[in-house]
Amino acid sequence: MRKKLPSGSADAIGNARTTQVEKPSPTRATKRKPATSKAKGASARPTTGREKLVRAAAEVLADVGFEKLTSNAICARAGVTPPTFYHYFKDKYEVLEELAEQLLGKQNEEFDVWLADYASRQEAAPPLEMIERWFFTAADFVSKEPGGIWTIRALRALPNLSHVRLSWQRRYTDQIFNVTRRFTPESAWPLLWSRIRIVVEFSYVVDELVYEEDRITRETTIREAARMIHSLFKDITVAE
Repeated sequence: MRKKLPSGSADAIGNARTTQVEKPSPTRATKRKPATSKAKGASARPTTGREKLVRAAAEVLADVGFEKLTSNAICARAGVTPPTFYHYFKDKYEVLEELAEQLLGKQNEEFDVWLADYASRQEAAPPLEMIERWFFTAADFVSKEPGGIWTIRALRALPNLSHVRLSWQRRYTDQIFNVTRRFTPESAWPLLWSRIRIVVEFSYVVDELVYEEDRITRETTIREAARMIHSLFKDITVAE
């Protein structure tokens, strides 16, 4: 009996049976309609005001964190009135969702470069130094983005943003699966996807640990985590 996969993985495995291994497309990872887009036929809202509010939310987040983030604070930073805010967003959580999607979409573009290098090596497990390099890249990217660290925290802490985090974790899993599946027989692909999904979850925890734990240096956190993930990758492929 074929093992049923978690939602979000079936498409990746189904496509894998009919296509060659390919580099994941950034378009696939970032393609998403804004939550407030109007129905077909309605006039499109200008993106300038919307983007202004998202940037303002990122700046407020960086200053006070998501617990003190309010629509009024966003309006004040953006220099707009509350009616303008509610023209684009229904509440601050919708702004946070868009901010998170933009942040993770940009990060995924960095990941595509890393993944292309990984795929070109023709190895089931990326080298240890390569895993370290990705963690340093991810940490530097998030810390440099306005409100980036608080956005990552919000994804874990706020239940109404959990679907965003889950969606992106599955996308990363699908991308890595498309590279590693060639080292595993098709009958074992469901288990392979599950193993990769667990590794991806662990990687997200490592990212958060870098920002949260001040009793371990960033370098130690990344190097020790990379060592553990490298060991997992060496055993991640599945035999018949």
